[in-house]
Amino acid sequence: MRILTTALCAGILALTLVACNIRGFFISQTDDPVWNGPSEEQSAGDQNQSLGAKLFNKNCASCHQTTGKGITGSIPPLAGSALANSEDVTKPIRIVLHGFRGAIVRNGVKYNGVMQPWHSVFTDEEIAAILTHVRTSWGNTGGEVKPEDVARVREATKSRTTQYTEAELEQPL
Repeated sequence: MRILTTALCAGILALTLVACNIRGFFISQTDDPVWNGPSEEQSAGDQNQSLGAKLFNKNCASCHQTTGKGITGSIPPLAGSALANSEDVTKPIRIVLHGFRGAIVRNGVKYNGVMQPWHSVFTDEEIAAILTHVRTSWGNTGGEVKPEDVARVREATKSRTTQYTEAELEQPL
């Protein structure tokens, strides 16, 4: 009985291996991988992006997502954000320059994290471009941010060493 069971199992295993060896299931170790890079259309799309969109996608989208929706419970959305769309353009500028920390509630979801400061990474022109992208994308209506606005806020806050809280952003600059 034991010999019969062993033979039956070996037969089933052999039949399974033979049946599964269809083209593409097992590949040869000598097969070269095929590189499928971006299509011409995708590459052209990257070239047509604004500086702000390129910088946002490279540096900010990993957290805030390319859709601006953030990550629920972890990273707040920028799409529809009161801070991003604020008439007081110094608020989003201060956030990008010096970062953000602390608890906030957006769309009924509580967030309590830390955003790094970018003042030593980006120029005034780059911050203006990123914020213009944020304030004019995903249905946002905040409008353009000018490099001279960023320069003015950078100068006024140059001694700041910590991230802003929401309460601190409510104070005029």
